Amino acid sequence: MSQIPIWGEATPATRTSIPALSKSRVSAGLQCLKRLYLECYARDTRDPIDASRQALFDAGRQVGEVARGRFPGGALMIDDPQRHDEAAQATREAMANPSLPAIYEAAFTFDRIRVRVDVLARATNGDWDLVEVKSSTGYKEEYLADLAVQVHVAEGSGVSLRRASLLHMNNQYRWEGGPYDLGRLFAIQDLTESVREAMPELLAEVAEMRAPLWAASPPEVAIGPHCRRPYVCPFYGTCHVGGTEHPIETLPRMTPRLRRDFAALGIVDVRDIPDDFEGLSPLQLRVRDSTRAGVPFVDPALKRLLDAVPYPIHFLDFETCNPALPIIPGTRPFQQTPFQWSDHVLDADGSMSHREYLHVDRTDPCRPLAVALIDALRDSGAIVVYSGFEERMIRVLAETLPDLREPLLDLLVQHRIVDLHKLIHEHYYHPAFMGSFSIKDVLPVVAGGEGYDSLMIKDGSQAALAFIEMTDPSKPAARRAALRDGLLAYCRLDTEAMTRLFRTLKEDP
Repeated sequence: MSQIPIWGEATPATRTSIPALSKSRVSAGLQCLKRLYLECYARDTRDPIDASRQALFDAGRQVGEVARGRFPGGALMIDDPQRHDEAAQATREAMANPSLPAIYEAAFTFDRIRVRVDVLARATNGDWDLVEVKSSTGYKEEYLADLAVQVHVAEGSGVSLRRASLLHMNNQYRWEGGPYDLGRLFAIQDLTESVREAMPELLAEVAEMRAPLWAASPPEVAIGPHCRRPYVCPFYGTCHVGGTEHPIETLPRMTPRLRRDFAALGIVDVRDIPDDFEGLSPLQLRVRDSTRAGVPFVDPALKRLLDAVPYPIHFLDFETCNPALPIIPGTRPFQQTPFQWSDHVLDADGSMSHREYLHVDRTDPCRPLAVALIDALRDSGAIVVYSGFEERMIRVLAETLPDLREPLLDLLVQHRIVDLHKLIHEHYYHPAFMGSFSIKDVLPVVAGGEGYDSLMIKDGSQAALAFIEMTDPSKPAARRAALRDGLLAYCRLDTEAMTRLFRTLKEDP
């Protein structure tokens, strides 16, 4: 097959050479040419990888390792980016060994692009199947570029490919314990035809990526929706330093049309949106006006609505986990399973009590969690939550546990559920929210006091990971105990934070 040269013909401006590309660098260039430049020359300016994002990377690696079992008997190449040439030589040797049915992390270089292939499986008559493994439940548009780059480089290196496929999680597979059934855990999707169709356009884009790399400074690229699509750019903080105090990106529920209109008018700050600008929602108008005035917006109806909430008032929060690789028998990949709740109870006399539940092993938590929840909430009074998530989880529990369906659904009748997020969203705004209604952004502005920074676990994704680790019997007992304490402290603060918000808004909004 003929190959399209993608080295590019740019004349060096200030450099004598530029770095080789890779699959990840091509993906970076497709998102933003400035990101590609920074990936090549300024990686030390990347935003710190928080625990949640690192966990996603770790989970992806784990899925990739398990997926190799779908093509058993293969050989793993040198898994070190700094030893790519050695890995490429080892790949050539492995391909020449007919006893090897598959190669994991096969390494190739062509047209100054280096790639690693998750699985290169031997087919028939000297052909190979190229397999890209993703820890998702299906195809995403951005996967096509990953595969196309690999196909281009592998074939340019002399590999005869029969097909290019995506291997992803099958969220219909129900794991009942024991070894995973890899044939059912994973689904495979042949994308060969789509890859072939996409390659010419992709390779043309790759050719254009090289020109900016010759420059002494990164290209000028305006911030915009591409900063967060298809993933949050690792240089997001670098590009968003300085600038205006209330960037237009903080306007809630921004649409592509609004972005285009603001860009055409040169509007970069929420406060600069003209009074006669058409197309803003009531929420967006509220945010603009409050931000411009520099004072909170308080709807008089908010206090009336809060005063009407009946006692005793339960402040409820769930924590859930949804691992790609199931850890609880009876669950599927990415199935959301509640494992913890916290309930602060405010009585009419101002007294406060607290109840909680945390599942501590890898048995199904649904029944014991639901029984304890029904017991805690069976009295009258409101159930205050922050978003509709808790109501959805109660309904899921009701579907999962038919014999508990009636008492669980009884928790939702007669308007017992009060969504504090919805009340704030519709009746309150402070310029310091910066367009966000997350409880972690709202709490310090409205109620002050203790936040999440001092906690071991700071958000829900970290809580899910902590549960997975805490219930792993291979982990040291001290570590598991520390995670247990961290989970209890985090979920308890979530509901305690709601009580502080509720009281503050009710007494002095």
